[in-house]
Amino acid sequence: MAIPQYPKKYDQEVIISPRQHFLAEKEHYEDFDVPKSVILCFESSLMNHFKARGEMESIPFWTGEMLYFPEHHKQVALVGNFGIGGPAAGQMLEILIAAGVEEFVVVGHAGGLQKSNSIGTIVLSNKAVRDEGLSHHYLKPEKYACPSPQLTDRLKKKLTESDVPFQTGGSWTIDSMYRETKDEIRHYAEEGIATVEMELASLFAVASFRKVNIAALLVISDYVSFEHWDQHFHANATFEALMKATATAKDTLIS
Repeated sequence: MAIPQYPKKYDQEVIISPRQHFLAEKEHYEDFDVPKSVILCFESSLMNHFKARGEMESIPFWTGEMLYFPEHHKQVALVGNFGIGGPAAGQMLEILIAAGVEEFVVVGHAGGLQKSNSIGTIVLSNKAVRDEGLSHHYLKPEKYACPSPQLTDRLKKKLTESDVPFQTGGSWTIDSMYRETKDEIRHYAEEGIATVEMELASLFAVASFRKVNIAALLVISDYVSFEHWDQHFHANATFEALMKATATAKDTLIS
């Protein structure tokens, strides 16, 4: 059975918009400075690292937390600690768009499907397999959701100018990491898909529907392409690559 189950979904009027929802909570955000751009961060280690340095103003925002980069006069912010998976990420993205944010770069770790990509490899995502639910409530059925070509090109240019090694590849988005079967892994690996994670297809679909720019940098933190799971979440190579990805995202968004 297809998702959504109601076949006329896409041309129907909704009962509540993100803007209505944001305004219903406006008393919590009366002094909120809307950044022009946001890095959507899925790594608590990165959020904790930047907070420990004491240089970034931190405010609670919606279901998560926002950190402003001080050198850019609150034009770029890091938003994280809002949960994992498409629904949590998609709602945060919707609210940020409703608040007035214009561009987004996703930074996070991902499972590696290609054995040639070492731990700490940065992957510039060019498409996401829609093997989750949320994207199907925004876009009609297709295999992939895609990032914004222009912003992806800007990230690629900045990575190249900064001599940051990277690969370009697709990602497989699934709703549960505990249901990644070995046959599926082999299937997507043979197709050339580089990573697996739980949010990109949802985020790309929301951004496409709302007509805002989004792109993504993923860091290989574990392998699911062997017979046994091999994780390196806390390895130096993983963290250093996440820091490079964050710096590249910030420099791209401010340029």
